[in-house]
Formats: sequence, C-alpha cells, structure tokens
Amino acid sequence: MSSLERFGDRTMRIGNPERGALTEILRAAVDQGYIDLDEYEKRVDVLLAAQTVGDAEVVLADLPTYQRILDAEEPEKLGTPDWIKWMWFGFSIPIGINLGVWAVVEFFTDGPIYFWPIWIMVPLLVVGVALTGAERGIMRPATERRRREHLRNKRNRR
Repeated sequence: MSSLERFGDRTMRIGNPERGALTEILRAAVDQGYIDLDEYEKRVDVLLAAQTVGDAEVVLADLPTYQRILDAEEPEKLGTPDWIKWMWFGFSIPIGINLGVWAVVEFFTDGPIYFWPIWIMVPLLVVGVALTGAERGIMRPATERRRREHLRNKRNRR
C-alpha cells in the first residue's frame, strides 16, 4: 500500500507547482547525501515526466525527507469555541430586547428620551470582549502549544 493513498488517489494528476515542490525534495536529498547527482538527474527526469501522484511517488518513496513530510500531520485550525458563540448569542438577546423597547418608546413619544439601554449594553459588551480576548490571546495559544507538543511526541515515538 502506498504511503500517499491516505492523502488521495494515486491517479490524481499533478502540475508544475507540485513538480517544482517535489524537485526541491530531491535537491535536499542530494544536499543531505542520500542520492548522488547522476541519480538526481534521472529522478528529476522521471519526476518532470510524471503525470500522476503515483508516477511521482516512484522517485520519492525511498527518501527519508519525503517520508517525514508524509508522516507529518497537519493540525486542524481551531475554530471559535461553542461557548464563545453561545455567550454572544446570549448577550444579544437582552441587548436586542432593550434596544427594541427603547426604539418603540422613542418612536411614540414627542422629543428625544434618555438612551437607557446603554446600561445593559456596556457591561455585557465589556464582559464579552474581555472573555473573547482572553480566549484568543491566552487560551487558544496554550491549546495550540499543547497540540503541537502532542504531535511532536507522537512523531518521536515512531
């Protein structure tokens, strides 16, 4: 079974950008002493003629650098946590109700009235911004560090 099969179909076509990136792997293999220049030239010729992932894999499969790239797991990006979404949804309800009541009263009275919804909006917005900032600035980086450590430890155990 090919090590690329878990990443996609071996019959998937490749283009010049992929060939260029894979040629860089071969160049690194020469620099590290895994292959000599004659073998490099032969492999580059095969790689440049490759039309599919399977064709390109033939010249790369025995290189340690290539295997490390395949084994590296790209961590998925952290999205906004559900608790942040629910917090903002919950805050929007009293803010919306108070703004709606104020607007109705403002519409049906003569002259301007005091904007009293500010007393509900400001504390909720301050708490919401502070908690969202703490999640983005403190909690998320810590979670990312733990995930990277876990992946590094996982790779080192192999």
